[in-house]
Amino acid sequence: MSLEVLRTVAAAMTIIAAAMVAANWNARITVCGFALFIAASIAWIADGIMEPKSSLVIQNAVLLVINVLGVWRWLPRAGKEAAASGAADRATR
Repeated sequence: MSLEVLRTVAAAMTIIAAAMVAANWNARITVCGFALFIAASIAWIADGIMEPKSSLVIQNAVLLVINVLGVWRWLPRAGKEAAASGAADRATR
């Protein structure tokens, strides 16, 4: 994969993830946004390794940890929302 493609994909993932987290529609979308941020951080780390940029690697390693914490924090809430909506769906049948 060329660096140009990698950077384009990483940038697109970062923008989409930021929109998903900022929108705060529901916990499931927020978790997916954090997961996409994780993928983007990995792509940026790969870029920083391929073209030696230690600052890019360090920044995205820290962001990777933050986004893993985001998934860890929001995942239980997403499960509760899914269970609540499933219970509501069963109640209306």
